Amino acid sequence: MGMIEDVLGLVDRDTVLDRFRGALLGCAVGDALGAPVEGMTAGEIASSHGGVRGFLDGRGGAGAVTDDTQMTIVLAQSIIEIGRFDLEHAAFKLGRWMEYSDNGVNDARRVGLTCATACRKLYRGATPRESGVPSAGCGAASRVGPVGLFLHHDPESARRAAVAQGAITHTDTEALAGAAAVAFLVASGVNLSGGPDRSALLRGAADVAASIDAALAGRLEGLGGYLGADAAEGFAFTGTGCYVMEAVPAAVLAFLRSPLDFERAVLTAVNAGGCSCSIGAMAGTVAGAFNGASGIPEQLRENVEGSRYIETLAARLFSLTPAARPGRRPLL
Repeated sequence: MGMIEDVLGLVDRDTVLDRFRGALLGCAVGDALGAPVEGMTAGEIASSHGGVRGFLDGRGGAGAVTDDTQMTIVLAQSIIEIGRFDLEHAAFKLGRWMEYSDNGVNDARRVGLTCATACRKLYRGATPRESGVPSAGCGAASRVGPVGLFLHHDPESARRAAVAQGAITHTDTEALAGAAAVAFLVASGVNLSGGPDRSALLRGAADVAASIDAALAGRLEGLGGYLGADAAEGFAFTGTGCYVMEAVPAAVLAFLRSPLDFERAVLTAVNAGGCSCSIGAMAGTVAGAFNGASGIPEQLRENVEGSRYIETLAARLFSLTPAARPGRRPLL
């Protein structure tokens, strides 16, 4: 059997669709859980809120998402509209999203300086090969979920597309390696056909990152010693800032501590403090891919902003993949 048939033969269609929905909903849930405590330390979150246990009433109301989810949606929309990942179209969509925000049509919520700068360059005429900023922030990794989903059957194409979409805004290799690692874990969740091997997942993510940036790969490899440690000890190792060398390892650590418990993984992520919405979004995307929408508690799944639209978007993205079209070639 070929690679695609091997994957499709192990996981049934309904399960794959559930995991697509889980990944996109998980991104939104983690983002919305973390947004109201963004920038707070773990201690401040504990003292002010008794820890995040559900949606808090922040800017935009309880369950409101930020730019992490918005850019994820934009990337998914681009793949759906063009039928494949296309760099020029993805850049067009990101630029239009920022342009609409600047013109008051919508609100690019809490968008970071790097993404805002790059996306403004796009709508002002820059190409996606000119727009990127030499930044090692985590924005490219926070939005990469749709790439890992759409190309879950083709790891090398997923890696290349993760890097390409990342470079629209971030040109630092650490940022691009972080995006590739997250895409790998999302694809691994979709393809899972048994219990997750945490060590193998960590090695795989580090290997993918190593092809792009050795430093990020080394940080991921270092997580192995903290999977059974106290969460605070692990986050002291990773850091919890928006720097990709902190945010991606923190999200991966939160997920790997409880890979088959979506709620626990995401709450661990957002209660770590720091870049809570982005760490939560990434942990939620990966945990959602492993656990599916059916593994997300109903009160979170139903009350996150845009849940119905996000589920529809996930189903449309799924419809373009080999898992939804058995016996047909993928749209690469």
